[in-house]
Amino acid sequence: AVEVMNKLEVVGGYADGSFNPDGTLTRGAAAKIICNILVGPETASSLAANTAPYSDVPVNHTFAGYIAYCAEKGIISGYADGTFRPAATLTGYAFVKMLLTGLGYDQGIEGYTGTNWAINVAEDAVEKKLTDGLDGKFVGNKAITREEACLFALNALMAETVKYENKGSNIVIGGVEINTAAGDAKDTGKLL
Repeated sequence: AVEVMNKLEVVGGYADGSFNPDGTLTRGAAAKIICNILVGPETASSLAANTAPYSDVPVNHTFAGYIAYCAEKGIISGYADGTFRPAATLTGYAFVKMLLTGLGYDQGIEGYTGTNWAINVAEDAVEKKLTDGLDGKFVGNKAITREEACLFALNALMAETVKYENKGSNIVIGGVEINTAAGDAKDTGKLL
């Protein structure tokens, strides 16, 4: 997976020629990977942020364009304090949630928000085969490594993208949002 992702220019190594497969993936690097698989490395590298997408991501930040794109598409979100924390690590659950959302799955309809979001994300990640090829079981609550990110991204490239025919409408009752007629996600093809 690392070799393929490197050849596709989705993920690169470091200036010293190393890759550091066991190193943890940062939130900013995750946004870059998502952009690279969704729009291609050439287009992704030209993404720019006209305004700071988060208070800790100025327009000249290395990952600003990627983060702005992912935020605009609803793939990522920041923290309540208005920050994104691009240098922080993220869990396997968080990364596969980004991948699933990038593939077109609606976070509200699929239950990727709220109390049990990680359970729903884990089930869909396994069902959609995003975690295939692991040497063990998917442990989504630990920080994701660069090697795991490559594997999950490669699997996402081969997974079906989806589009909802009818997303229905949402109503709020007592502070709880309910989707009254959630449509089915229909396969629309693969990224690769």
